[in-house]
Amino acid sequence: MKILHVADTHLGYSAYRKATEEGINQREIDIYNAFEQFIDYAVDSKPDLILHAGDLFDSVRPNNRAITFAVKQLIRLSKNKIPIVIIAGNHEHPKLKETGHIFSIFDHIENVYPVYNSKYEILKFKLMDRHFDIHAIPQCNSKSEYNKEIKKLKPNKESDYNLFSTHGSVTGVKDYYMNEFNELIIPARIISKNFDYIALGHFHKYTKLAENTYYSGSTESLTFTDAGDRKGFLELNIKENKFITSFIEIKTRPMIDIRPIKCSNLQIDQIMKKIKQTVTELKPKEKTYRLTLEDIPAHIYRGLDFNEIRKLSADAIHYEIKVDMIKDDKINQPSSTKINALINEFKQYIKNQKIKEKEILLKLGIGYIEKIVSRDEGK
Repeated sequence: MKILHVADTHLGYSAYRKATEEGINQREIDIYNAFEQFIDYAVDSKPDLILHAGDLFDSVRPNNRAITFAVKQLIRLSKNKIPIVIIAGNHEHPKLKETGHIFSIFDHIENVYPVYNSKYEILKFKLMDRHFDIHAIPQCNSKSEYNKEIKKLKPNKESDYNLFSTHGSVTGVKDYYMNEFNELIIPARIISKNFDYIALGHFHKYTKLAENTYYSGSTESLTFTDAGDRKGFLELNIKENKFITSFIEIKTRPMIDIRPIKCSNLQIDQIMKKIKQTVTELKPKEKTYRLTLEDIPAHIYRGLDFNEIRKLSADAIHYEIKVDMIKDDKINQPSSTKINALINEFKQYIKNQKIKEKEILLKLGIGYIEKIVSRDEGK
């Protein structure tokens, strides 16, 4: 008896400027390649059931290419009589009901069971003469609505196996947040031995929360927070009524967050030498990487040879320069750099707003400001 647990495939995601020869965003293609590896494995290994724990798509309105690709891959499973339960995640759930849900396109595909109606559903399967109840709670329209559905959660004692799948951040024992506006909070109490297995989605790092509870993680790296993480999915083998889990890694494009270069007390030529050495050793061809410069004075940073860095990284899919600037007392300039001025202005703006999610907005906003400023100055 075999079950696969996958999540956060984010079909349709795209980033950076690199395109294929056909003019398609390279990162979008990388996302498709990762999902296709999963489908290939499923078709070859023929599991009895697949659980997709949310965020099949990256957006509420994925492009036609993403929709076509998803349908083709799911039809491969359908033709091989491999049932797949797919719950809706926060990325593909519409804010307005009248928008309609993208998962409705799967309603009539045999062996595909989409769960997207903002309510607790139980799907029943008979696999190898055993009765399985799949308890699924998809993304809901609000946190209060989700909490109401969570309270309905109850294993069926008449079933041989009870499995639960949902999409959100677990809090209580340890926090597993993605800091997204519409993420739902899963209470730690749901981690219970009353379920034989709990398949979670949303947190992008493969994580074991308990003997029966796992985040499978995303199938590709989407941000530098994911850099260095293994990407893949979980395989569950049931032997003597015990669930034995193993992580199946898939091949993804390298995303590397380089150890910061400490620039304090270094001259421009010394910093450039370290940058050249670091990038050369990295061998950036076909990779995505981020270079962090710590404790660098503003006037030193502005004097760096960004053309040289760009030449060194010409074959990379993408690179970023993250800058941790220090106050520059050597030249006559404002007390804060350009990036600090923007951040201070943003902090003041958020402070004056009457909203609950101030901390999340601050973290997201500051991250975007740092990314954009370093990109503009470095590239």
